[in-house]
Amino acid sequence: MGVLCTPAQPVGGCAYLIPRAAGSCIIIKDMTEAVRNAGSGSLFLRWARDSVRSRGLLKSLGYLGKQVWEVLCDSTPERRRARFGDIDYDCDYGVDTTWARLSWRIRLREIFTERLYQPTVPEEFGEIMPRLPRLDFTQYTFVDLGSGKGRALLMAADYLFRRIIGVEIQPELHAIAEENLQKLRERAPHINAQALCLDAREFLFPPEPLIVYLFNPFPDYVLATIIENLGQSAVCHPRPVYLIYNAPFEEHVLERAGFLCKISQTHQYAIYLGGRG
Repeated sequence: MGVLCTPAQPVGGCAYLIPRAAGSCIIIKDMTEAVRNAGSGSLFLRWARDSVRSRGLLKSLGYLGKQVWEVLCDSTPERRRARFGDIDYDCDYGVDTTWARLSWRIRLREIFTERLYQPTVPEEFGEIMPRLPRLDFTQYTFVDLGSGKGRALLMAADYLFRRIIGVEIQPELHAIAEENLQKLRERAPHINAQALCLDAREFLFPPEPLIVYLFNPFPDYVLATIIENLGQSAVCHPRPVYLIYNAPFEEHVLERAGFLCKISQTHQYAIYLGGRG
């Protein structure tokens, strides 16, 4: 079965016509509103539905009990001190991207995203980017899915991308990322960077050439939907798509994607090319 491409169509000004099932459409003011309106329901209910569907009820309850215990253990002095090991970047740039300062609300919500917030190590990011082919980054959009407080977005600003987009489901982390990006804009007004607060499965990939960055942000059943969406986007809008998967614990999902070809790999990360390179 082929992919049905129904892209958003501009209908004047900044409004877009968004196709829906049965030939109906809705008109909204901008694409940010489109992606924000795409998600619905609470994080817990969505996790419960997807987890039970993926691993069954008993394993879902087992996972839940284990994670609640981990949250309680995180309050011990030893673990709290250990989380300050990545604070140098924040001190150098006057931002808040460390995983040391996380509220209980964020930590509890992490149970249902199945991933702990962990910012990318700057040295690691600096090692990954040169492994990409020689590209004109001014033609590419950098997309960080599961962008947290936005450290990767800030580091991507050094590469003169056409634009930079972060997608984060946790409102508290998203709000901090917005503050960090505002500081970036004050230092470098020419940088086109934005953060979106929504489920990455509802993100509409822009039609321009992409570099998609993932720092192990999703369990396999979430990642599978995202990769499927990216593949459909590559068919609807043929263009180069590079995917950087840092800490590739769910790499089997990407290996099953027929449109992705691995072009570089180390023990820490893998880089894939999809679409028309």
